[in-house]
Amino acid sequence: MSGTPSTVGGRYQLGEMLGRGGMGQVWLATQISLDRRVALKVLSAGLEADEAFVERFQAEARAAAALAHPNVVTVHDVSEAGGHHFLTMEYMAGGCLETRLAELGPVPWQEALTILRDAARGLEYAESRGIVHRDIKPANLMRTEAGIVKIADLGLAG
Repeated sequence: MSGTPSTVGGRYQLGEMLGRGGMGQVWLATQISLDRRVALKVLSAGLEADEAFVERFQAEARAAAALAHPNVVTVHDVSEAGGHHFLTMEYMAGGCLETRLAELGPVPWQEALTILRDAARGLEYAESRGIVHRDIKPANLMRTEAGIVKIADLGLAG
């Protein structure tokens, strides 16, 4: 978000940028009403200009928000403020597996089995609700502070 405001929609206080990707930027934010840390994903300007994409983004966020499982990142909200479309989701303090691999190299086989088990449980649950992820990769496997792995970014789900 160029010229990023300190709040979004009067409901979220922005903190540091956590990452940037093809869809936009992800910020650490505080949901003011609940004093809760969340990850706030803002669509890039190019995608916001595509009305069909925005409708698909909102529909997919609503579908993801309907999932409640210990191995799926929780989506809290999807909205628009100041012409910017965004969603908020559970903040994963442990970061993504891609960053962990880049910083520390391969994980020990025991840890790899735990990662695979957690991811498989989340994928199985999503599939049981009619959602197939279609983009599983280390960047979409997030970790809690306790090391629990959750699947994220169901935006490419079908």
